[in-house]
Amino acid sequence: MTQAREIEALMRPGRLSQLGFLGPDERLADVLARDEATMRDLGLSYTQVASVLAVLLGRAEASPGRRVTVAERYDVSVTVFKGFQLCPWAASPHRSQCDAAGGPRFASLDWRIRNLRNGQQEHGPGLLEHLIGAHHFFEGEQSPYRVPPANLAALLDLDRSS
Repeated sequence: MTQAREIEALMRPGRLSQLGFLGPDERLADVLARDEATMRDLGLSYTQVASVLAVLLGRAEASPGRRVTVAERYDVSVTVFKGFQLCPWAASPHRSQCDAAGGPRFASLDWRIRNLRNGQQEHGPGLLEHLIGAHHFFEGEQSPYRVPPANLAALLDLDRSS
């Protein structure tokens, strides 16, 4: 089995995640290609999106109540869990975490962000910041953890209309 097929298999429901990074019949290459086209249309880089998300998550994680208002623009809260979610791209995903792009910083938390200017709200896993920045992956379209690139861009005021 090729590495891409092995990664795709790990992303199925019940493997590294109860509900999965991909749906039962999604193809990783197809999801990546569609999201790449969306990012190109938005005129954004994956690093740009992941960096803004990382700043917000870092601020909330460091706050005493795990909730913070950033720049009078974002209401950010995180829930921190024991343990951490594994990245499917890890060299040995059942034994160690991924080290791409410095590895995941927020793999032990879930987040909720509300944009105070436009009212948009999204939630997702902390691992998403790493998945976007290191692997250009927003989760599969059939995954309940997915935050589509256009939604995230609007939430973070990175879309062209802001």
